[in-house]
Amino acid sequence: MYIYRADVPDTLRMQGTPIDPLTTNIPVVAGWNWIGYVPDYSLPINDALASLPAQIGDIVKSQYSFAQYINPTFGWVGNLKYMSPPNGYQVKLAQAGTLTYPPPPSPLTGNLTEARGEPETPAAAHWTVQPTRFEHSNTLIGMIRANGANATTSNMELAAFAGGEVRGTAQAIYIEPLDAHLFFLTTYANTAGELLRFKLYDDATGTVQDLTETMYFDPGQHQGSIDTPVPFELQTTGTETDFGAALAFDAQPNPFSSETTLRFVLPKAEEVTLTVTDAQGREVVRRPVSAAAGPNAATWNGRSDAGEWLSSGVYLVRLQTGNGSATKKVVLQRLP
Repeated sequence: MYIYRADVPDTLRMQGTPIDPLTTNIPVVAGWNWIGYVPDYSLPINDALASLPAQIGDIVKSQYSFAQYINPTFGWVGNLKYMSPPNGYQVKLAQAGTLTYPPPPSPLTGNLTEARGEPETPAAAHWTVQPTRFEHSNTLIGMIRANGANATTSNMELAAFAGGEVRGTAQAIYIEPLDAHLFFLTTYANTAGELLRFKLYDDATGTVQDLTETMYFDPGQHQGSIDTPVPFELQTTGTETDFGAALAFDAQPNPFSSETTLRFVLPKAEEVTLTVTDAQGREVVRRPVSAAAGPNAATWNGRSDAGEWLSSGVYLVRLQTGNGSATKKVVLQRLP
């Protein structure tokens, strides 16, 4: 796979000897891999990647969509359902191995469109984004949360914005093992650190609503799983959460194993306080910060103020300013 930037639309014509997928072994490493799709026929993603030593949480993505490996029963789940030529893909694996594409289904009969697989272009949506304008992407599995539960429905669409520009959009899809709907969102940018805000469109009511969460774009990052999707909540007025959205308070990576960066934006320079509490409500970190007007960043390495390594779990980080506070849940996942 190669990434190629063009100034005008064009067609690349490849010359050479056709490759036999059955005898072409592609070595893959633990971490991110760029892979070409060797067959001249499309395959369902679970068939195409059957030779990989896939582990729970592995990711495969195209320019438009992605899937995550959830277990041996359901395999790869997401809005990327087929692999097809002449596309390239990125695969993030926990374990090294070898990829060998299988032969085409036999016989290849019936509808030719079905035989070629699903189109790579996304379905009709309320918002549109042009991935070809951007070099980098990241992925996220999310849900709409209300009263502590997943409130996502089939009518909903989630979108990411940088300023007023759409940078990603995802329609809710049904996840069979959950009997629930989730968003598989791919977001695009040309530089790291852009501030992203989120909106929700509900086709049932024809309404667009702002969401409270904000994030900073991190190329290649993935957040969430079908078991622990990133929660998004509708923005309300006059609340601490609403003020937190104005602060643009975020933590990345999240979940993290050794260190996360806490980023926030302030309208003026002031002394602020960062605190961290555990799931039992015990304060484990209290840190004063001399913050500047504009973007700020502080790191937390998963230790308490006493210097002890904290155990894996969910922690609540609070940013206290002179005008109010904002909170962010972070997940610490210690490596075995």
